[in-house]
Amino acid sequence: MSEEQIIVQLNPDVPPTGSDLGIVNAARRSFNTRSEWEEPFEDCDSSLLKLKDKDKRLLEFLARGMTADDFDGFCGEVECLGNEEYKEKLVEMLWQWRNTPTHDTPFNHTFVSFEVKAPIFVRAQLVKHEYLIMSEFSRRYITDDIEFYRPTVWREQSSDKKQGSRGEHPLWNHGKGTGYREAEYEHNDNALGLYKDMIKMGVSIEQARMVLPQSLMTSWTWSGTLGAFAKMCTLRIHPESQYEAQLVAQQVYGYLKEYYPVGAKALVEGV
Repeated sequence: MSEEQIIVQLNPDVPPTGSDLGIVNAARRSFNTRSEWEEPFEDCDSSLLKLKDKDKRLLEFLARGMTADDFDGFCGEVECLGNEEYKEKLVEMLWQWRNTPTHDTPFNHTFVSFEVKAPIFVRAQLVKHEYLIMSEFSRRYITDDIEFYRPTVWREQSSDKKQGSRGEHPLWNHGKGTGYREAEYEHNDNALGLYKDMIKMGVSIEQARMVLPQSLMTSWTWSGTLGAFAKMCTLRIHPESQYEAQLVAQQVYGYLKEYYPVGAKALVEGV
């Protein structure tokens, strides 16, 4: 059920703007030149339009900060430095790679807006990402339509780090009176009952909401450029990111690839 509760969809009021070609031409502005789609034709479905090979290479260069030849050469050198004797040289090269400046400004001449539904603890993680504008549903004004996130399983704490999780906890659904599922439902019901009682007694809504758990579902409008969303996806799709945050990032990335197939992949997956 948890996967079905976390939903990302395009904002119906704000269609995505820009395209891979728009990113290319933003980069070519420096030289006062423009490119075109490969063999465009009238009334063509936009999903069928393709970049020329030279423009694909340009987007790859912008994303990684190296030309194709330089990148291939770098990878070739790294492959040759596999033994301990060359470890110091390998570290030096990797630092060089890390500090190679990207040219990602052209990717920010785009705009995408999403409507996201996820639990509060996930929103608290995602709000940290830079240059993404978030407008959230507010419990200061709304007291109904309350829903709690129901995890499919409770995961065990990862043993090798302070954050992160692994596998299913053995007591997740062990039996009546001992499983976490039953305790979770009871806890949420009690919190919701207390919340409603406080409001009936005249406690302010903005304070009564404090007793609701972080598993409370919320929703927000989330907007930004391809460049900003790609940075979020790169971090949150990673296997060590929290699973629930991965669900959001994977859905966002699906839309990015649909509207910016070359640019999004170059930024998120590398080349």
